[in-house]
Amino acid sequence: MRRLLFAFVTLALVGACSNSSGPGGPAPRATLNFVRQDSTYKPLLSAQGVFYAKVGEARRVRLVYQGSTPTDSGSEFLRFEVPNDGLYRKPDGTAFAAGDSIQITVTVVDTKQFRFDFQPSGLQFNPNDPARLKVEYHYADPDFNGDGSVDSGDAEIEGLLSLWRREPPDSLWSKMAAVKSVELEQFDADVLQFSQYAIAW
Repeated sequence: MRRLLFAFVTLALVGACSNSSGPGGPAPRATLNFVRQDSTYKPLLSAQGVFYAKVGEARRVRLVYQGSTPTDSGSEFLRFEVPNDGLYRKPDGTAFAAGDSIQITVTVVDTKQFRFDFQPSGLQFNPNDPARLKVEYHYADPDFNGDGSVDSGDAEIEGLLSLWRREPPDSLWSKMAAVKSVELEQFDADVLQFSQYAIAW
């Protein structure tokens, strides 16, 4: 999805790389306008990814769209990476020992929207070498406001897009500090603990 309304490269630093909106950030919100997947593009190959993160080894999981056939891998949608010393605390609060591993599950909450959930709840990552989340919205519906046309109003909304997080059962969403690239149509953020995430405005 290349928007001709953006004829220049924009790289906006939404905040310092962390997974908190930080002091002075916008107030948490109960409702958001979630970015929708482009219904004319290929569906996701899978709505869930599972892998084992292990102390001493860098590992990752990727979610992708379907490729040329329903079983082929296509363009990337989401990437989550845990560096070799990224694991910090287990969900019960105990520290990880050398060689320990833990299963991580990433689930797309609604395949029509950019909303996803990370488990297990309570897992913490090393603040000095955190996990990294990258989400691409290249194949989002360019008609953000849903008025039937792609115009300057949608370009304005794209400039407002942010990465948000919440920790159930809390119903409030908080804006994350993340690096947003309009040119690449993606967000990059550090992750210190698991939540639900969304691209929205």
